[in-house]
Amino acid sequence: MRVLETRVYRGPNPYGYRPVIRFKLDLGPLEDYPSSKLGTFSDQLLELIPTLHEHGCSYGEPGGFVRRLREGTWLGHIAEHIALELQCLAGTPVTYGKTRGAGEEHGVYYVVYSYIEERVGLLSARLALRL
Repeated sequence: MRVLETRVYRGPNPYGYRPVIRFKLDLGPLEDYPSSKLGTFSDQLLELIPTLHEHGCSYGEPGGFVRRLREGTWLGHIAEHIALELQCLAGTPVTYGKTRGAGEEHGVYYVVYSYIEERVGLLSARLALRL
């Protein structure tokens, strides 16, 4: 897994009016392994960051992200939620995030998430990818 580019949007941008960070992530061979195929990864992640249980994700209710982990979601989406949660734990509460395929490149995604403090937002992504 590697970051191909990082972009910080400080004002109005293609994703709305809130400031966001976007990184282009190449999952490489991990593209073939959604969370449901990664053994105890999801359990270990939730043990490490239990507040992820509160994320609603696309289901719009607490526990929605955990449900997505169990069903199988890709590591870019997981990195998005970790980056958001690490910022919240650091005292900068943010909730907006989207992860989408980056065009026709197989296994490459744009991970977009909001931030309040730019340095905290950038560091949260680096830490998320190290997990």
